[in-house]
Amino acid sequence: MKRFEVSTEIGSLSVAYQKQKKVLVCLNGAGLLPSYENFSLILEKPPPTIGYLTIDFPNTGRSPIHDQAGKNLDNLADAVYEVLEELGISEYILCAHSWSGILACKLLEKPIKRQTLVAIEPTTKKVMFADFSENPYPEMEEQMRLIDECGPELYFKNLTQATFSPETNKKIWELMQEKGLELENQDPEFQISGEITEEDFENLSIESHVPVFIFCQTYREKEYRESEY
Repeated sequence: MKRFEVSTEIGSLSVAYQKQKKVLVCLNGAGLLPSYENFSLILEKPPPTIGYLTIDFPNTGRSPIHDQAGKNLDNLADAVYEVLEELGISEYILCAHSWSGILACKLLEKPIKRQTLVAIEPTTKKVMFADFSENPYPEMEEQMRLIDECGPELYFKNLTQATFSPETNKKIWELMQEKGLELENQDPEFQISGEITEEDFENLSIESHVPVFIFCQTYREKEYRESEY
């Protein structure tokens, strides 16, 4: 595995790359998590004939600080595609989590030879722009109670501790805390990520020949069957 930075229009992106003809491309959701560590358990699963690429978006993981004011989701999609082109990747499997699901949909419109989408609870327009006057997921009440009880950070720390090895968990929190301190020192106008609008979800369609696999809680199945995916 090689780790390096790729310069793009939205800033330098830190990537971890294991070269093969077909590559698993991992795209993070919200937060400062380093992508390689976040997907580490998934990266262990594919056979050695499939490589991988993890990308830290600007201001997350190992990527440098870079103001995203004036940037949008199309700019991010162009930057990720720029990385794929620079590395000569023509066949890939997209593994996208959370809001990167909609980013993946935009990437699927790009001229790459062969593509597959594996989405882990990808964000839908219905939830992204819900007013939340009513809880859209009553099934999550117990989880929300625990978050309120111990606070978001402690809840998340307990979650990563239960999920990852001690070494990986330690690295995750070292990188996130380091990045958090860097971001605290930025101007108030500094924007961590580009803007996502309702228009980003419009006129998107995944071609019928592209295999799509969505992993989600049972209670969200209907939401995804009616969604952009």
